[in-house]
Amino acid sequence: MNLREARKGKIEDFIKEHEDDPDGDLDKLDAVIKRPTQGSGKATRRASSQDASDD
Repeated sequence: MNLREARKGKIEDFIKEHEDDPDGDLDKLDAVIKRPTQGSGKATRRASSQDASDD
């Protein structure tokens, strides 16, 4: 069973099936999480200014 199937209401079976799996490499996971994504240089938008309100 894969995770996609498990998400359709079989998550408990998936967990039982994979309880004895070896732990992953946390250093590699951390490196992937912290790695900048491609094109993320301007991924965040500037916040709108507070004084431009039409209230």
